Amino acid sequence: LEFRRVLFRSPLTQIAITRLKAGEAAEEHLHPTMEEFFLFQKGDASMTVGKEQITCSSGDFISIPANTLHSLKATTDIEIITIGCVIK
Repeated sequence: LEFRRVLFRSPLTQIAITRLKAGEAAEEHLHPTMEEFFLFQKGDASMTVGKEQITCSSGDFISIPANTLHSLKATTDIEIITIGCVIK
């Protein structure tokens, strides 16, 4: 998997470019103290956020609250800007 290239990291924020090839996935997980945001740059994917199934494509923005189960599966090759923000 070519997964993530971190562009910026501080104690409170991380910004990265995430790339997955068609069929690759980020398995279900959660971040207890971090909100995560996805800005889809290229391709199509399916996300599960909590119990909601979402179809995503270029230009879509997805917000995931802290402590929320989520997963991602690439339908085509995808590129996403991911932003994680620590909450207190």
